[in-house]
Order: sequence, then structure tokens, then C-alpha cells
Amino acid sequence: MAPDPDDTPPARNGAGLAALLLGIFAVAFAFIPFASEIFTAPAGLAAVIAGFIGWDRVDRGIATNRTDALIGGVLGVVALLLTLLVYAATSGAA
Repeated sequence: MAPDPDDTPPARNGAGLAALLLGIFAVAFAFIPFASEIFTAPAGLAAVIAGFIGWDRVDRGIATNRTDALIGGVLGVVALLLTLLVYAATSGAA
């Protein structure tokens, strides 16, 4: 007897979606000097981690949002680099 196609479990796209949302949030707040250190760095790091988890789930075939996971992870890295740039520009160290 063939398996019923309705018995397949739903895709686990939460990590990729979380990476995308955290990456967008992190980049949006990366240019605000004190917010970047408090909010952007943790959100960017979480976006990178969630992006890796989402990418792994896509590779294992249990998620379907490869693009969301990739873009979220890349935005997390960009936000972390912007945070370092803003910190260096506003820290007053010469």
C-alpha cells in the first residue's frame, strides 16, 4: 500500500524565517550607535546561527526556505560588520 501524500509532516521553516527577520532587524538598527551594541550584535549573531540551522534543515529535506535562511544569515553577518564599523567610528579611540 502506498503512503498517503497527506501524511507528510509539514516543513520546518521556522529557523530560516527567524534568520530572515532577525537579519532585517539587525541591519535596520546597525546605524544607531548605542542600539547597535545592545540590540544589533545579539540579533545579528542569532540571525547567523538561525541561518545555519535553517540551511541544515533544507539540506536534510525537512525545510523548504533555503533563500530565507541564506539571506537571513548574510544579513546577520552584514549587521555584525556594520556594528563593528559604527563602534569604531563612535568609540573615540584614535
